[in-house]
Amino acid sequence: MPYLALSRKWRPQRFGAVVGQAHVIRTLQTVLRSGRVHHAYLFSGPRGVGKTTMARIFAKALNCSAREDAEPCNACDSCRGVNAGASLDVLEIDAASNNSVDDVRELRENVKLATVSSPYRVYIIDEAHMLSMTAWNALLKTLEEPPSHVVFVFASTEKSRFPATILSRCQQFEFQRASHEEVVGRLRELAADEGFSIDDDGLALIAQQSEGCLRDAQSVFEQLIAFSEGSADADDVSRLLGYGSAYTLRRLIDALYARQAEQAIDAASELADQGADVGQCIRLLLAHFHRLLRLRVSPALRRTIDVPASSIEKLQSEADSLTIDRIQWTIKTLARADRDIRTLGYSVFLFELALVDICRIEDEVPLAGILQTLNTIEGRLSSVAAEPVLDVRRPLGSIASAPSAVEARGIAEDDAEVAEDRPMAVAEPPSSASQPITEEYSAALWAEALRLLGQRDAPLRGRVETATVSASDGGLLISVPSRVVLNQITAREDTLRKVLAEVHGSPVVLRLTM
Repeated sequence: MPYLALSRKWRPQRFGAVVGQAHVIRTLQTVLRSGRVHHAYLFSGPRGVGKTTMARIFAKALNCSAREDAEPCNACDSCRGVNAGASLDVLEIDAASNNSVDDVRELRENVKLATVSSPYRVYIIDEAHMLSMTAWNALLKTLEEPPSHVVFVFASTEKSRFPATILSRCQQFEFQRASHEEVVGRLRELAADEGFSIDDDGLALIAQQSEGCLRDAQSVFEQLIAFSEGSADADDVSRLLGYGSAYTLRRLIDALYARQAEQAIDAASELADQGADVGQCIRLLLAHFHRLLRLRVSPALRRTIDVPASSIEKLQSEADSLTIDRIQWTIKTLARADRDIRTLGYSVFLFELALVDICRIEDEVPLAGILQTLNTIEGRLSSVAAEPVLDVRRPLGSIASAPSAVEARGIAEDDAEVAEDRPMAVAEPPSSASQPITEEYSAALWAEALRLLGQRDAPLRGRVETATVSASDGGLLISVPSRVVLNQITAREDTLRKVLAEVHGSPVVLRLTM
């Protein structure tokens, strides 16, 4: 008997053998039990997840003469004809090569014919998104009102390319990727049936590479059987997939953890000597650090990690040893290297450059620590600014009527005599009984306020220096040159009012204008 590929040998023949599509199976079996058969179905989803296989099983079940509940018997003439690809009532059409208007016209003529020996004639149109727009338009009327014995099943990986008028006439089923556990379980069944020995790490590596596509996993497993002689481990799978030795890869990852650029480049060079594909290695590292990121975000995300249960604890400890920022930097650096290699080439050079960048990155100082340091510095500066300043100035009330030169000498002598009797003291704040704000006094008041602002809030002083000040209705009228300056001063108006009140001895009525 000629050799049959594993993907064909292990193609499910019953609903119960399909992996990972329980939601689709449940609906189709309900349709079969109730007899509410629609005239058009659309199976969409990633490649290799069982869309065409499900269409065949559904077609068999529709025409099976000895159906067991909602499962085809695979023993009647109709089922055997479908399994052998010889049924005249279940027709598979490849839309990639039959996508013209003429092909659809021929199909429209054939649907009018009665079935040969079955209740339904089922047309399975694979890769249906490849049909041209004119072909879809030609099929539209037939799809809307087909003969009662005709059922269309469209299978496609690109549902978005379907016209909306077609989608509205179909019952739509979204197929999903098989989970990591489901792929590993099916591969374990294949290994037992084929008498092949492989460890759990090797199966996990195949499942990771397949990304939920069972057909890809079966193809890799079949190639592994040919590559090995009766048994294989994770290192054999790694070499087969183009990653190089699994042990060398582990050494590379450990070097990245320890920021040892020399050891990382040495491991990368060894992988290149083994014939490893640099792009494959980068994608494997991306997947690894992606798992670390999930575990670092929350240990509760363990359920989303596609690794054997025996490895999850080790992976968690590795994640806990790294910061989220460092893991993110590693992922971004590897992704950028992958993109540049696809665009520019120089795969080994760019890969090593990325490894050096990953090893040189230092752990970032937490933002909370930076803010705490800034708050400490700000507190110290505030305490310095709040210290009392020795001031021998006279109260501003005397500025309006300055003494003569003779009076000034007398005052100076009196002050000197008082100074001999007692030590110099801190100037007391002005009395609350402040003098009225006149035009002459306002200039002196403003000048003193600017001096204090220079000590306490230099940016604010720089803004108010451009303003013009005058006395107005017992207060100050501050005119600024632009809306920008007005907004800036308004934002710090409280500080300005406090300084003016301190200089004047009581709150000052303040008005801002342009």
